[in-house]
Amino acid sequence: MASPSPLRGALAFLQRHPIVCLLLLSPGIPEYLSGSSPTNAIVLNPFMFVFQVLANLGLYGPGVLLVREAMVRWKKGWATVLLLGAAYGILEEGIALSTLFDPNANPVGKLGFYGHLLGVSWIWVAGILPVHMIFSISLPIMLLGLAVPRTNGESLLSRRGLRIASVVLSLDVVVLFVVVSRVGHFWMGWPVFLGSIVAMMVLVLVARRVPTNALHASSELQRLGPRRAFVMGAFFYTSVLIAENVGMGVGLPAAADFVLVIAVQGLFLVAALRFFGSRSNERVLIAFTAGLAVPIVVFGLVSEASLPLTVLPDLAFVLFLRMLWKRVPLSII
Repeated sequence: MASPSPLRGALAFLQRHPIVCLLLLSPGIPEYLSGSSPTNAIVLNPFMFVFQVLANLGLYGPGVLLVREAMVRWKKGWATVLLLGAAYGILEEGIALSTLFDPNANPVGKLGFYGHLLGVSWIWVAGILPVHMIFSISLPIMLLGLAVPRTNGESLLSRRGLRIASVVLSLDVVVLFVVVSRVGHFWMGWPVFLGSIVAMMVLVLVARRVPTNALHASSELQRLGPRRAFVMGAFFYTSVLIAENVGMGVGLPAAADFVLVIAVQGLFLVAALRFFGSRSNERVLIAFTAGLAVPIVVFGLVSEASLPLTVLPDLAFVLFLRMLWKRVPLSII
């Protein structure tokens, strides 16, 4: 009998260890494909690379695990996942890293001042929270379901696991908050801090009460094929970036640009619900995921142009999607 290929062996390992699969996908997708956590730091700055790996695992890992557990234990759907993803985004980008509030935060750029009101960079908020809702939380959960179908609807954490995940996430947020405040000398102020806590609590409460089928596909069978789904995915984040920056470029009032950014993302959500279908759509979802990754992969390659080691996580992700593609049936239109 022929021995299994390394790729099949890797997939088999992930199937036996679904938590590991989830921990690789988040932070793998949002951080290492995009270059936000540079892969080439393993050569250029090994200490920083190790710190980022530990910080990312302690932040994204418990975050995506807890959101998935809430979805399973509350018997909820994707509306709950997205709402909890928004709460996670506030926790990470707001409380831990302060990018939602510090106009001089490194990744924010001019969006830190355009639309900055009452201590909050609203245009940046409108663009970055959906990134976490989709790339950090929803995609990893969805891809785990495709890679290890037996886990769908099944809890991955015991009560002890829930406590450990909550403690690790809390400690990571505290450590990052201290590091950022000491290095960046920025404190958001008590009104913004408490407002962030209230916003997260409201999102969690709404996520707990929202109907399971709140974001349900309008038809069972999909109305577009994988190629069009790929193109649609590739245009999503590109369109958000254009919407974020076009208002600033043409002098549009920040409030109008905020609405524009939200509207663009709303249109993509409506299109997904209309065209993707609710069953026999695995290849459409995989193609859409590949398209979503295209812009952030480009950013990662550009950011590491001098030493593009980000090609390693890029290749791993492509191979992972390819394995999923070959395992699922052909889409039916």
